Formats: sequence, C-alpha cells, structure tokens
Amino acid sequence: MDSASIEEQTLERVDRTLATIDNFLSRWDSARNRPDAMFPEIVKIRRFKEALSAWQRLSLKAKKKDDEENRIRRLRDFVMICRTYS
Repeated sequence: MDSASIEEQTLERVDRTLATIDNFLSRWDSARNRPDAMFPEIVKIRRFKEALSAWQRLSLKAKKKDDEENRIRRLRDFVMICRTYS
C-alpha cells in the first residue's frame, strides 16, 4: 500500500472514532450520575478528541496537494497522538 491509501483509510477510521467519542461525551454530559473518579478519564478523552480533530483537519486540507514526505510525517503524528492517549 502507498502512503496516500494508508492516510485515506486512517482518515476514515478517525472520522468513525470521532463520531463514537462525540456520542459517548454527549451521553456523559447528559448523565445525572457522573462518578468523580471518571473525570480524569473524561478529560483525557476530550483532549484525545481535540488532537484527533486537529489532525483530521490538517490532513484533509493538505492530503491532495502534499508530497510523500509530508504525508508520512502526518501519519507519524497520528501514531504519536494514539500513543499519547492510549
């Protein structure tokens, strides 16, 4: 596979992941009982969502006109985001 195909598949997965996170966070925000012990995890999920969203915007803006080197750099950035929040 070439890096353009990998990036395209990654963008599709990020889109689905962001939708899942949005659904979870909206359910969390509307829940009556929110355990205090979960707040650190909720903050981490919100930061993960912000990082993924920023990566997605950058990738969508640049993907058609970028070269191989920049595409690979963005994919590495994606891996670092995942490592940071896993």
